[in-house]
Amino acid sequence: MSDAPAPWTTVARTTVVADRWIRLHADDCADGSGRRIAPYYVLEYGDWVSVLAIDHEGAAIVVEEYRHGAGIVALGTIGGGVEQGEVPQDAAARELLEETGAVADELVSLGSTWANFGNHTNRVHHFLALGCSRVADQSLDDDEDILVRTRPLETLGEHLSQSYHQLTWYKAMERIGR
Repeated sequence: MSDAPAPWTTVARTTVVADRWIRLHADDCADGSGRRIAPYYVLEYGDWVSVLAIDHEGAAIVVEEYRHGAGIVALGTIGGGVEQGEVPQDAAARELLEETGAVADELVSLGSTWANFGNHTNRVHHFLALGCSRVADQSLDDDEDILVRTRPLETLGEHLSQSYHQLTWYKAMERIGR
């Protein structure tokens, strides 16, 4: 037996779905022992950003929107997809402005994590936006209905339902020393 698990080998790949949002593959894999795992579905999805915005009074600026996968209206951090060729920090600033109409005095990278490394290829880039002030109206996509809210920063974590939103909050709280 080896000291560590061996990477799998992809023997064959069938693309199940490919559109502007995702690519879904059904892989035929072999593990380090030669056992076959098939189909193993892999979702190729673009990177995301998650932004915890804080206004000049120290309150968190968050968004409330319908999340179809869970079928709920949920409170969350500001975020969205990193566009092809876009730097994650630029995506964070863009999403902050689009979703809330705000800009930040300082945008701090809190690192990145895998969204779901079991079967997704993308990462979530976490940011803390400090000194935010509203400079414009929202600029939402046609399919977006987002309400902007402010909440006390210290208790925000218990109101976030999405795991990577909570992680952004925890990372931000650690960064600002709370």
